[in-house]
Amino acid sequence: MKNMIKTSLGLALMMMGSSSLCATLTVWEDLDKAGAIREFADQFEKKYGVKVDIKDRDSANHVYDVADLISRGEKTPDIFLLVSDRVGDAMSKGLLAPIDNMEQEHSRYIDTAAALFKVKGKYYGVPRSVEALVVYYNKDVMPVPYETLPEYIDFTQKHKSEGIYGLISKVDNFYYSYGFFGAYGSYVFKQNSEGEFNPYNIGLDNARAVKGVSVLYDFAKNHVPLSVLGADGWDNIDDMFKSGKVGAIINGPWTLNKYASAGINYGIAPLPKLPDGTPMRPFFGVKSYAICSKSENKKLAEEFLKFINQTDLALKRYHKIAELPPIKELLSKEEIKNDDYASAISSQVEYADPMPTIPQMAFVWEPMEEALYSIIKNGEPIEAALDLGVMKVKQKIAEN
Repeated sequence: MKNMIKTSLGLALMMMGSSSLCATLTVWEDLDKAGAIREFADQFEKKYGVKVDIKDRDSANHVYDVADLISRGEKTPDIFLLVSDRVGDAMSKGLLAPIDNMEQEHSRYIDTAAALFKVKGKYYGVPRSVEALVVYYNKDVMPVPYETLPEYIDFTQKHKSEGIYGLISKVDNFYYSYGFFGAYGSYVFKQNSEGEFNPYNIGLDNARAVKGVSVLYDFAKNHVPLSVLGADGWDNIDDMFKSGKVGAIINGPWTLNKYASAGINYGIAPLPKLPDGTPMRPFFGVKSYAICSKSENKKLAEEFLKFINQTDLALKRYHKIAELPPIKELLSKEEIKNDDYASAISSQVEYADPMPTIPQMAFVWEPMEEALYSIIKNGEPIEAALDLGVMKVKQKIAEN
C-alpha cells in the first residue's frame, strides 16, 4: 500500500513539474488540533521532499476567513476545514476546488458522509470526522443509560423531590430539538434522488412535525426544568450535570473535553427512543478537508489528504482528538466497536438526518427557535407556532 501511495504521489509531482518537489503546502486544522496530524505531515515531508505548514484556526470561521483572503487578493491556505452545512455557502463564494481522486476514494467512507460534499457530480471534500448529538450520563448519578425516553422520565419522577432529573437538553434550541422533528419524518428542506436540497419545500410545519413537537412539548413542559430555557440555559445545563443534579444530558462531541477535564465520571450512549419506540433522528454533520480554489498545489494537496486519511493514520488521529473518521474500515475495527464514545456516535449517525448544505439553512435557526420557545415557555398552540416559524423562514429566503 505504501509503495502504491508513494508511486502515485511521485507521478503526481512529475506531472506538476520539478518545482513541486520543494513546494510548501499550507494546511488549516481546527483550533488546538494541529498536533493531531503533525506526525503524519512530517512523514509526508520526509518521504516526498515537500514542506507542510499546519496552522491552528477555529474551523467555524475557515470558510469566512478564506473568503476574506480571496477578496483582498491575499494568499490562501491550500487546505482548510469545511463543515457540511457550509458546502453551499463555500460553493457560492467560489472557494472550493474539485477533488478528483475522491471519484475513487469516496467508497472508503460511509455513503452519507461522502455524499454531503458531492455537488453536480464532483466531490469537494475529504471527510475528516462525523458528529451527532449523543447522551452523556453521569455514572455516579445514573450507573447505566436508558434506551427509551419514558425510562428517563421515570427516573425524574423518582428523584425529582431530591432536585435530580433524569434527562435534560436545550429543548428550545432547534439544533438540539430537531431529533423530535426528524423522528417522524419531518424535514427542513426536501431532498431529491440526487441528495440536493430544495429550499422551497419546507417540512417543519407538516403533520409529522406537529407529532414530533407534541412529544417534545410534553417532555419539556413536564420533565425538564425551566432553567434550561433562554440564554442562561447552556450554563445551567452544564452546572446541573457537573453537580449531579441530572443523570444525563443531550450534547455533542464538542463538549467531550470539557466534561473530561471537569472530572465527571461519565459515559456516552445514543439518544433514547420516543414513547412509541420511534428512534430520535437528530442532525448529523461532517467535517471535511477541502482544497482552496486558489491553491497552486491542488494535486499535491489531494495526495496529502489521501495520505493522512489512511485508515491507520486516521485511527491515530481519532485517539488524539476524539473526532470520529467516517471511514468504513476504521468503523469496523473491534477497538472502535468497543469504544463507548465511537460506538455511540456511529450508532446515532445511522438514525440521523444530514444537516442541509445549502445557504438557505442560515435562515432557519432563529424563526424555529422562536417557535419552540413560544410553544414551551408560553404555551403557544403547536400548529400555529410552527406555521408562523416556517412563514418567517420563507420570508427570509424570499428576501435574500
